[in-house]
Amino acid sequence: MKRRKKPKKKISARHSLTAPEETLLNTLLKDFRDVEPSEIVGRIPDSHFAEILIARLPLTEGPPVSLLLALSERFKEKPVLKALKRAAFKLKKMGIPVGEFYPEKESSGNILKPPQKEKPIAYTGPILDMIGSRAVLILLDRDMKGQNMGAGVVSDEKGIQEFFCGTFSKKRIREIKDSLSLETGPLVETSLSHAATILEKAYHQHIKVHSNAPADYLELRPRLLEDISLLDRPVIHDFLPEVSVSDAILTDSQLKNLFQHKLMESWFIEFDPLRPFLEDILNLDDSPIVLTEAQKLDRSRQIKEKGMEKLFDDEKRGLLKHRFEEMAYFFFKLGEEDSSRVCLVAARIMGEKDSITKMNPVIEFFMERSLDFYFNVMKEAADEEDLKQDSSPGIILP
Repeated sequence: MKRRKKPKKKISARHSLTAPEETLLNTLLKDFRDVEPSEIVGRIPDSHFAEILIARLPLTEGPPVSLLLALSERFKEKPVLKALKRAAFKLKKMGIPVGEFYPEKESSGNILKPPQKEKPIAYTGPILDMIGSRAVLILLDRDMKGQNMGAGVVSDEKGIQEFFCGTFSKKRIREIKDSLSLETGPLVETSLSHAATILEKAYHQHIKVHSNAPADYLELRPRLLEDISLLDRPVIHDFLPEVSVSDAILTDSQLKNLFQHKLMESWFIEFDPLRPFLEDILNLDDSPIVLTEAQKLDRSRQIKEKGMEKLFDDEKRGLLKHRFEEMAYFFFKLGEEDSSRVCLVAARIMGEKDSITKMNPVIEFFMERSLDFYFNVMKEAADEEDLKQDSSPGIILP
């Protein structure tokens, strides 16, 4: 006699979904790695849907521990808790830490203990200009809504130029980081103490030169400074000691090569403070007194020296010394040790006093480089104007 085949088990109605629910489920399963758990949980209509979502989670494609925790916070129904426990057990067998389980009789609490707090991460960008502008991004603790982040552009001379903070999803943080890196140079990872020191320096400068304090930074500041110590010396000296460049010589070609680097090419003296000296040099040709070429060169040198004395006082020199040290660290992080050492030598020279017979060579380089840049810009503008006038169509008479 043939044995009777056992009838196949019917799919339980408890595990079936309507067509719209299936569409929603597929969307959530597709996006769960890039969307914050709280956002996913907020889109779940009921415990029945939650149970099915847990059963279908692809546990091998990124461990959703935080998502399981968020689900256990909202849904206390026994089927959901059992599904969560099964999913957590599978993760544990895969070697993924999931915390400890509470006994089932205490199932009104969380099935999983909250995961260990993530270590804060900080990033900083290169110094972009001669007022010390640079980007800073800090990722702090994570909660059910997402990860707390602060980011912006700050200056050790002008203060906090732009700053915002808030709680963002992983996807949004990645977008912000990519955008900041694209607009303000590459970002390198650094210590939280270093990033906080940069921000605090900018903050204290900000309240010196502006009447209002930046609200978003004031909101983040207590959490940022809670468990860290600010740096009391340049961070580069943890990697390259100051003594390593104490006897090094800085040549014009080294400076030229350094400032041809794409990260340093925008370091020019700002136009407005330089303008009076630029105009004085241009007016030498229009002087009512006829000057020989030698006299013009001597007078031009005097104008430049006067400009260097006025534009590079002790405070400005101290800021530039600090910026060279910061760029030395940045180049070191990029693996460009030659550029790093040139920056360190330049920083050392910025801290030296001028001799009676010779101006600071780094400052002289800045002055000549900036004047040449603006002279060329003005010449190009004048040539374009002449070209427009020459190319204007004439009137053809019949």
